[in-house]
Amino acid sequence: MITVTVRKVRRDAVWSLAFALFIGLFAACDGEDRPGGVSVINGDGTPTASASGSVSGSVSGSVSGSVSGSVSGPGPTGGGAVVGLGGYLPVSDVASHARVTRDIAEINGLLGASPIDWAAVKALYERGKNSPSGTGFRTLAGFARSEGRSEPIWDDYTAYYNDPTWLDTYVMSAIDGTGPFAGEPDGVRKQGVQKGVQNQIMIPWMLHELVAAMDKAGDGNFDPAAGAPHNWDEGWAFYHGLDPANGPYATADKRGGDFGTGTAVNDAILVAFERGRDALVAGNAADAQAAMDEVLKQIRITYIQAGIRYAKVIANDLAGGNTTAAREHQAEGWSFFRVIEPIVAKANPSAATTVAGFYDLASAPSADGADTVRTALESVYAAWGINVQEVGTLK
Repeated sequence: MITVTVRKVRRDAVWSLAFALFIGLFAACDGEDRPGGVSVINGDGTPTASASGSVSGSVSGSVSGSVSGSVSGPGPTGGGAVVGLGGYLPVSDVASHARVTRDIAEINGLLGASPIDWAAVKALYERGKNSPSGTGFRTLAGFARSEGRSEPIWDDYTAYYNDPTWLDTYVMSAIDGTGPFAGEPDGVRKQGVQKGVQNQIMIPWMLHELVAAMDKAGDGNFDPAAGAPHNWDEGWAFYHGLDPANGPYATADKRGGDFGTGTAVNDAILVAFERGRDALVAGNAADAQAAMDEVLKQIRITYIQAGIRYAKVIANDLAGGNTTAAREHQAEGWSFFRVIEPIVAKANPSAATTVAGFYDLASAPSADGADTVRTALESVYAAWGINVQEVGTLK
């Protein structure tokens, strides 16, 4: 009993800092990926996939020592060990985790058909296919339906949405055409599913792993293979993945292109992940926490950009008389905004109400909301330690 109490206090203390800096927390198929560099090794040592680019320059000696023992053969699920993911060098086997983005890629492929086979989309969402775990597969629905999870930041989201499975509720309503997506055409439902899995699910999944990493660090568990460094590696595997064009990584680069900031967010997140990895391997929880805080900041920038952009896109659609596109972009913007809506509400409740009201499908698309949405989101910059230059200017 004493051990549990001490652990809870330590965990809460760690998160009080993250929570203060993140003001609560997290929460494209339209995004392009920039060169990353992925290599996957089969059990016989032969590569099964590769991409242009190279693993980033140097890794500290302590990390290199751990890597040599963890990437030379097949992982425990037989999926092979990922040597490099977009320049990040894991110290543990996260090959299977990185393959979740392959499920997203296949879902996006199904969503590109006309008509859309919604039963096939639902089956892949619920059953998985590409990420082996134990005797089955890791699934998007499995994470989204984890009612038993209780973490300080996750709990803020479930409380805000008043729904312990808020992620699954949204995606399933889009798949089934119920709730806010009732009566909506395939183009609108498609946006709810695409951005629902690629951003609303994958960002919290990545952040959940960073939470777990810091929790293990608080317990002094720095084992690269199964301790804090492993969960940290999983975080990058879910953010970038084996197919980064179908992960949050692509969304960040796409929005950076829209705002003239280019790859700044992903560059900063990569540096932060490398810093956190090295810190955890070295047993330095404080430095890893600082790295996590930076990851959280950069995530907010991407979804601020998305919130501002789609309000303007809707205005342009309506100015051109394209109400169908406006409705689809309204669903797209709403799916993106939900990633940060609860933390916007923490910083400025009226701002969250304004932006959510604009994107909520209960209302018709409006041509007059671009400046209002931008102003509302800018109102939280100071509280989040973000400046206008970091967000950039919409082109």
